[in-house]
Amino acid sequence: MIPELGQVFLVAALASALLQFLGGIGLFSRKNENIEAFIERITMFQTFSLLICFGLLTTAFLQDDFSVLYVASNSNTALPFAYKIAAVWGGHEGSLLLWVLILSIWTFLLSKDRALKSSPDLRIQSLSILGLISFGFLLFILYTSNPFERLLPSPIQGRGLNPLLQDPALVIHPPTLYAGYVGLAVPFSLAVSSLLTVNNHQWAMHARTWTVLSWVFLTGGIALGSWWAYYELGWGGWWFWDPVENASLMPWFLATALMHSLIVTEKRGIFNGFSTLLAITAFSLSLLGTFLVRSGVLISVHSFASDPQRGLFILGLLAFFSGSALIIYSIKQKKNKQEKLHPLSRESLLLLNNVFLCASAGLVLIGTVYPLILEMLDLGKISVGPPYFNFVILFPFIPLLFSIGVAVFSNWSNDSKNLINKVSPIILIALMLGFAFTFIYGWDSLLTLIGVFLALWTILTGISPLIKNRYSINKSTNIIPMMLGHIGLGIMILGITVTSSYGITFDDSMNIEQTSTVGDYEFKLTEIGKRNGPNYLAQYASIEISKDGQYVETVYPEKRVYDTSSMPMTEAGIEANLFRDLFIAVGEDIGGGSWSMHLQYKPLLRLIWYGPIIMILGGLIRVFLGKKQTERHQ
Repeated sequence: MIPELGQVFLVAALASALLQFLGGIGLFSRKNENIEAFIERITMFQTFSLLICFGLLTTAFLQDDFSVLYVASNSNTALPFAYKIAAVWGGHEGSLLLWVLILSIWTFLLSKDRALKSSPDLRIQSLSILGLISFGFLLFILYTSNPFERLLPSPIQGRGLNPLLQDPALVIHPPTLYAGYVGLAVPFSLAVSSLLTVNNHQWAMHARTWTVLSWVFLTGGIALGSWWAYYELGWGGWWFWDPVENASLMPWFLATALMHSLIVTEKRGIFNGFSTLLAITAFSLSLLGTFLVRSGVLISVHSFASDPQRGLFILGLLAFFSGSALIIYSIKQKKNKQEKLHPLSRESLLLLNNVFLCASAGLVLIGTVYPLILEMLDLGKISVGPPYFNFVILFPFIPLLFSIGVAVFSNWSNDSKNLINKVSPIILIALMLGFAFTFIYGWDSLLTLIGVFLALWTILTGISPLIKNRYSINKSTNIIPMMLGHIGLGIMILGITVTSSYGITFDDSMNIEQTSTVGDYEFKLTEIGKRNGPNYLAQYASIEISKDGQYVETVYPEKRVYDTSSMPMTEAGIEANLFRDLFIAVGEDIGGGSWSMHLQYKPLLRLIWYGPIIMILGGLIRVFLGKKQTERHQ
């Protein structure tokens, strides 16, 4: 009965999405108040229908209903409760249902935005566009990816969830990342709606908060994915330039650029066309990420589908929404009057920063899709990996980080007076601290010194406005989001630079009671044993860590073999504090009582994730302050 009910509510959601779109284009009424009331109710019904669908699918997983094909393919009776929940979005069909559910929630929240009610035409058109997007993806789900498809006769046992995905991070990583991906549909719909209706910069005020909120989720999702890859995959890496990782990074770059461009558009009424184009492109890259994951063109732990029909359908949706938006942009976008920008004004520097962010996204896009294009054209297969990305990303990012710090001291509308005098002391302090870092850790390279300097420069320039405005409560409060965003970025860059330059990786074979040394730490293998998990058998190693003869900690890395898979999975043993990580992964039994071990020492690694946490906090404060300011103006 559950699959049949799920089908009914999926069709109901599809119908309501279509009505939402048709109502928005004035098919049923010409009076704004009637249209607004209709769309608000139909949006609520669509969200309710999809929540019921998701609840029914979750119930099928919890009840081990293997008559549902999707449940049989992604769960079994031995799967722990938490992972049965996570398995709902652990495969293609469920993840698409989660995608469209989150889109409906964003749409519902936008329909309740009180500030947007002052612009009824913009509100109606944006909700109508979101309805059309929902309709397209619901049609895709029903046509090619129905999670409620029956499997008859039903098997006694299911296949189980991919062991790589049986991890606590999976419970929160995909929903968080999807919320960021899908959230970019809101500024996209507002930008296109603005072109169709008011055709001015009014939309920027409404889109800014939604963009920041989407950026917060996207930042959190990327950081969680990086953390999961670090401790789960067994390699000790935190970023691999996997094409699907890149698919989340590209819209993040453009969402960051959009946030800053909207500030200028809202405050000065300029860059409206650029902001509109960024909103369209950012959401287009989110759709591209969906295509890469769902089409089967990539072989990755992140990819789910392998059906070309699905890939073509998503590619069609991408072409339709992005192409239509760009055509509307080319026709409707007004030519802005020529605005003379002073080279060192805040507008100019923010524009420069956005150019660097767009260049970063473009370089990553080239490295990601170029091999796919060559393969599709039968021009051969090439692999574009970390060497390319690590090299090319430096060209936009080094000037970007310096420009960010300079922009903090600039003024609106005119050349900032005494800018050199303002930034010179910060440059000097950052250089001194950078040399102190290289003295403590040892000289590595000029690039390392530049990375440390730019990280410290970003942190110090982020703090400076708070010191300057410490006696002004209103000014201090308003700059806190910017301050936290820049400080978090600097902390992350510092962690990336130091751990990349000074980290040590050592592969060794160890017998019981044998010791290996990595940096200042000694790793002693004291025991090899076995233990039973809820749905796996684990072979563990007991590793005793010491430094200068002093005991530090004992960790227990494992090799797990799950009931539904013969491939062993690595669970690393990690001993960490703020200043360094010690990472141990068990390799293979190489005979004679000897085991291969993968040992790593990574200084300041945690800063890579502490930085995004601080950035997210800044974004949340920005959303809160934006809401308060809107309420004061009403």
